[in-house]
Amino acid sequence: MNQHFSFSPSIYLAAMLCIAHGAFLMVLPLLDLPVWSRLVLASVVLSSLVYYLRREVWLQAPSSCVELTLEENAALLTLRDGRQLHGEIARGSLATPYLAVLNVSLPQRQRMRSLTILPDSLATDSFRQLRVWLKWGDQVAQ
Repeated sequence: MNQHFSFSPSIYLAAMLCIAHGAFLMVLPLLDLPVWSRLVLASVVLSSLVYYLRREVWLQAPSSCVELTLEENAALLTLRDGRQLHGEIARGSLATPYLAVLNVSLPQRQRMRSLTILPDSLATDSFRQLRVWLKWGDQVAQ
């Protein structure tokens, strides 16, 4: 049985990313490094924050995953630019009441794509279905 999920922007994920990146930026002045290297590190951290906010939170980057279709152990990721990536659910995917991490092995690209899914990025019922699917797969009927 196919399961289809459409993602929306996540305020929870935005907050987590801002807190993590902000914590590093607050520690940066305490490091015993030359000023120029601290500025370079700060620009790298800020670039990382903007990149992940755009790609994973706001879903505005062409490579943002906006839809997911699951069937047995296979996954189909639909990206913002319309491309579809076929892959398999990899070990290490995680489902908790407040967080789902989906690792998808993409054989055509010889790499892995991870999706961090928080409850506010899906409808409540869809988030529950995703967690059940990750735990039990196609063994459970809706």
